[in-house]
Amino acid sequence: MTPLKLYRSIRIVSAVLLAAVAVRHVVLAAGAHGSVARHVGFVLVNVVLAALLVWRPRWAFWPAIALSAQQMWSHGLELSGSFLGTEPLDWESLAVCLFFPTLVTVLFIERRELADAAAAAQADAEAEADAGAEA
Repeated sequence: MTPLKLYRSIRIVSAVLLAAVAVRHVVLAAGAHGSVARHVGFVLVNVVLAALLVWRPRWAFWPAIALSAQQMWSHGLELSGSFLGTEPLDWESLAVCLFFPTLVTVLFIERRELADAAAAAQADAEAEADAGAEA
């Protein structure tokens, strides 16, 4: 599997996970567990990011960073209680704190590789044009 296909696969799996979490928030909102507005907000955010990951991955980078920062703040604080030994291990927070930085890293690497490939293609085209002009 080529790196770009691997990144695409990771993005699709991530989009499916985000969509599943959106469904979970719909269920929680319907059951009036916690703030309904908060759940609706996360449904929108997760669905939009999932769609960007599939259809516009370059656009997903900055929203993923923003959501990652928010999630690291909320779930990171919850997870810190586990690390300090004052709370049992919060598996959900651990998963979130591993998922988002990994997603952002993959998006960053993919962006760099695509930019490098575009620059190489541009350089090849310019070299070919220069060679044609000299002949």
